Formats: sequence, structure tokens, C-alpha cells
Amino acid sequence: MNSFCRRVGIEMHTLQETPHLRQSRLASLRNAGGAWLLGCILGFVCFVLIGKKLRAMPDPLWAAVWWQLSFGVGLAMILGIIVVVTRIQHSSLAEIGWMKPTSMTAIMGGVILGGLYVTGVYAGILNDPSMRNVNPFALNWVRFFLIPLGIFMAVAEEMLMRGYFMTQLSNASVPPWAQIVMSGACSATYHSFHNLTWIGFIPSLVLFSLHAMLYVAAKRSLTPSVIAHSMYHVLCAPYLLMFAMAQSGS
Repeated sequence: MNSFCRRVGIEMHTLQETPHLRQSRLASLRNAGGAWLLGCILGFVCFVLIGKKLRAMPDPLWAAVWWQLSFGVGLAMILGIIVVVTRIQHSSLAEIGWMKPTSMTAIMGGVILGGLYVTGVYAGILNDPSMRNVNPFALNWVRFFLIPLGIFMAVAEEMLMRGYFMTQLSNASVPPWAQIVMSGACSATYHSFHNLTWIGFIPSLVLFSLHAMLYVAAKRSLTPSVIAHSMYHVLCAPYLLMFAMAQSGS
């Protein structure tokens, strides 16, 4: 924790000295807003429009699989946009944290966060009456099929809402603590489209603020937050989306 606080202090002290990649503060804020808008479009299309159709399917397992595939397609398009935009801005994926070296402490932080979240999901599934016929520990070919897709989705979303979004805020001289809050809040906004209540918003706000804290603590490497996010998908799919579908339908 002390290391994280020192890191935030150092970033706040040197923020004005960081090159702005030839962008004005206003342009950087606009870019960050564009990233959030992409997330909102993804959330609306997948959680609301596609989710409404899939909830009518008789088999919730296959509904969850198709739901995850739709997110994968949307995130593939978003990742393509990020690649193109970073090149236009004479930047690179490495500059927003992709494959950037970090400490073992930060990596372990990602593993711990992933483990805590997965434990919470399993507990929620096992204690929810609407999921009483679901065994989240069951192994089948569907789970193995979704593993590469889940990892890809984690990479793409972390590049969007931690890497690109928070780099643009940094370029606009937004202090690290505000970047953390904004990243958490903006991510929580579109993740709660399927459950527009405080119960749907607050847990996502806390979770993705922790992702943003990991990103800052890891010296702006995406590796720890990608590890945590990948664990959610790899260890919980497709039951996580089945659980989300049950919650949105209740």
C-alpha cells in the first residue's frame, strides 16, 4: 500500500513533465470520452439489445455462450479501433501498457484480485435459487472452448479502459487518483446496463477501480489487470454470464 501511495505521489509530481504526445489537454479528454463512448455502445448493444433476445432462449447455457461471442466480436472491433488510433497519434500499444515490464508484487496483486472475484462469483451462483441447477465447478468442452475468447476479451477491455482511457487522462494532466475513479466509474456504467440499479453499479465501480489502482501501482503495465480479468472469464465462463442473465431477469 505504501508503494502504491508513493507511486501515485510520484506521478502527481511529474505529471506536468510527462510528454503529451503532441496532443492538447482538450484533445486528450476528448479521446478519453471517445473510449468511454465505445464502451457504452458495446454495453448497450450486447447487454441490452442482444441480451434481451438471448434471455428468450430455452437453454441458458447456450444463451450465455452466444452472449460471450457477441462481446468478443464487439471487443475485436474496439481493439482494431485502438490500434488504428494509436498509430494515427504516433503512439503504440506498448505506450499504453501492453507487455510493459512490472513487478512481481503487482502481478501477485492481479492474481489475488482475480481469485477473490472468482470466489465471490462461485458463492453467488451456489446461493442463488435461480442457479440451483448449475454447478460452476463442472468441466465441459464449452468452458475450454471459451478460454481463448475470454483471455482476448480481457486484453481488449483492459487496453480500452485502463491502457488507452487512463493514458489519455494522464496526457490531459488528470491526477492519478481521479483517473482511478473515472476509469472505475466509466467501466461500471456500461457493465451495469443489464441491471440499472445501485446494486448493479456499485460492485462494478469497486472492481474496476481496483483494476485502475493495479494499473497505476504496476507502473502503468496492463499485465496485472489483464491477469485478473482473464481469471474472471477463464474460471467463471459461461456461468458468469448465466448468473448475470438471471440477475437481469429477476
